[in-house]
Amino acid sequence: MKNKLILYIAMSLDGYIAGKNGDISFLDETPNPSPDLGYEKFYRSLCAVILGGNTYRQIKNDLSPDQWPYEGMPCYVCTRRQPQYDPNVQFTSLPPGRQVLDFITKNHSGNIWLMGGGEIIRCFMHENLIDQYYIYVMPTVLGSGIPLFPPEFPKTNLKLESCKNIGEIVELIYQKNTSTPA
Repeated sequence: MKNKLILYIAMSLDGYIAGKNGDISFLDETPNPSPDLGYEKFYRSLCAVILGGNTYRQIKNDLSPDQWPYEGMPCYVCTRRQPQYDPNVQFTSLPPGRQVLDFITKNHSGNIWLMGGGEIIRCFMHENLIDQYYIYVMPTVLGSGIPLFPPEFPKTNLKLESCKNIGEIVELIYQKNTSTPA
């Protein structure tokens, strides 16, 4: 089975993955849809998670300080900072992109979740490494914050696989477009 790198992320209607200072409380303001967003099925398909240093610190310090939410799942944190020891993750100073992906695929078989944030996503997009984009658009306009696609993203042509509403949330699933050059 070929490993797929999958971006699975939620954003506001105006394209932000977090408000100012990393606030993601807007994600909890929309009632949970029924059926759900398929998170459990998605998570079961994974062999590893890649996240950036800022996203790691937000999870570790703010969102889930008492228990790592991905316990037992191999998690790789791309960071330029000198990390403290954490048994739940493996830190790497390799630049986000092909080198990190090659290292993970040599050690694991299955789908890989590219969790974020925007800067690490941009690095993988520059090398055209993201196979699928699962983007959940929340019915909230933030007006400012941390964009999903910060400046300097490469032009990327994608192929729409599906678009549907799940409750008040819009699910967009795109595939890497292999018929056009990256």
